[in-house]
Amino acid sequence: MLENIFNLEMLIISVGLYLIGSIPFAIISAKLFNLPDPRSFGSKNPGATNVLRSGNKYAAFLTLVGDGLKGLIPVLFLMETTIPVYQIYLLSFFLLVGHTFPVTLNFKGGKGVATSIGILLSLNPIVAALLIITWLLTYYIFKVSGLSALIGFLLLPLFMFIASAEIYMVAISFANVFFIFMTHKKNIVNFLSDES
Repeated sequence: MLENIFNLEMLIISVGLYLIGSIPFAIISAKLFNLPDPRSFGSKNPGATNVLRSGNKYAAFLTLVGDGLKGLIPVLFLMETTIPVYQIYLLSFFLLVGHTFPVTLNFKGGKGVATSIGILLSLNPIVAALLIITWLLTYYIFKVSGLSALIGFLLLPLFMFIASAEIYMVAISFANVFFIFMTHKKNIVNFLSDES
């Protein structure tokens, strides 16, 4: 396994995935619709939710789709190779690292929710569907995007288990949960502050 992950081919794939993850769709969308830089208002996060705060739903939708596709398309291509699925899931974290710490934005990027969902759609559509449904139901109740994402991803390992994913996939999904929770640290602090 280690030989496969650290050979030259895997190194090239990893760098390529990082660079794809670094494509800043929030900034691209803002420029296309002549909007302020999303890093200059709201949460200052270059993601779809913050772009929506500009009042332009089309720009927010384009950001959401772009961030999702940069997780979906590369992983779909990798699924056509002989690389085991669990290794593809591990490799996909380079997409998330690129999205969250993009070289294109001085390593200050988004939170990785849409990109993670795109990855999961490629790896296991049932898991992705369960996560999306959970996100939608939670958002319908609480009307808070960050909380919806946290609850959805908290249940990700359970969804993997329900979908009969192999044990490696369930184990790696815990790292996915940890990643999302780390990118939402400020949200978690705010939720806890509101409750106290």
